[in-house]
Amino acid sequence: MAEGALALALNTAWSVYRVQNGGVHADDSRRCNLERYLKLRLQSGETDIGDLAVDGLAYLRKLDYLHDREFG
Repeated sequence: MAEGALALALNTAWSVYRVQNGGVHADDSRRCNLERYLKLRLQSGETDIGDLAVDGLAYLRKLDYLHDREFG
């Protein structure tokens, strides 16, 4: 169950993120970061796939913000 939830949330969040950010490649390193983050969220007890996907998108936006502040 957890692996299926992880895969669905990961694919959903990553697909939406890539649509919103056209230049991101499918194998971008942010996808690995997202997967680790979602695994931690699952381990902490979050099981709703929709909530996980939304949390994942928020996490990716935060990574973008921090990157822009550091290098922008």
